[in-house]
Amino acid sequence: MKREEATLLGYRFLYNTTGQLITERITTDIKHLKKFLKQEEYEILKTIVREGKAELDNIHNKIESHLNARKMGEN
Repeated sequence: MKREEATLLGYRFLYNTTGQLITERITTDIKHLKKFLKQEEYEILKTIVREGKAELDNIHNKIESHLNARKMGEN
């Protein structure tokens, strides 16, 4: 069956049995999708992915900062 959708951007929080919080950002190189899209669609998706990655980086940095602050407070 042919796929009709793709994950372009994703973010996951993982918590393992040793108590570690792991964040994972998933991005797709949309250059591979260009041949399937109209030019306008491609440019819009390119912008969305670029802006989304920047925002997810901000979220990641904020969470990491809060976690580091908590660790420092425990000492």
